[in-house]
Amino acid sequence: MTIRRLTICLPAVALMLGACGEKAKETPAGAATTTAPAAEGTPPAPAAAAKPAEAPSPLPPTAGSKLASYVGKYPFDKVDGVAWNDHALVKAGIAASVRDKAALKAITTLEGPSGPIEMRGDKVMSWACEAHNCGAHQWAVLVDPRTGATDVCYYDEEADAAKSRWFLSTGKEEKRDGNCQ
Repeated sequence: MTIRRLTICLPAVALMLGACGEKAKETPAGAATTTAPAAEGTPPAPAAAAKPAEAPSPLPPTAGSKLASYVGKYPFDKVDGVAWNDHALVKAGIAASVRDKAALKAITTLEGPSGPIEMRGDKVMSWACEAHNCGAHQWAVLVDPRTGATDVCYYDEEADAAKSRWFLSTGKEEKRDGNCQ
């Protein structure tokens, strides 16, 4: 069943991603840009209170290895009976990093296409987008399997077509060029 699902889903995802527009330029993980002004008539969002950077504590060995076992699967595929989006470590990481309630709601409740989970550097990454609005509304979740530190990218073309918002495990938020791909 999984091979059949992959055979059907992979070409469809490739077509959807191709239709979504130009692939974003890669931005180094630590690169920050300045925040763009809010659109006319939109009050500026309050700045998130910055917490001092704390070194994440290491996870029990089984937690990280379970996250790594999602690599190559889709977020809806289950590992030991649990889908990526339902994994306690992923849910807790998203909730701890994303301070904007509207972005958090979109990331945790909207359903749509997703790519296979992959390793991005030393983090396990999932990517998804809103159904029928993929290029304009997407997000990515990157979890360090050793510590559980979670960074979340959220792109809403309507809010800012040139930049994505990054909610970092340090409690900071920054804008980076491009979308979440």
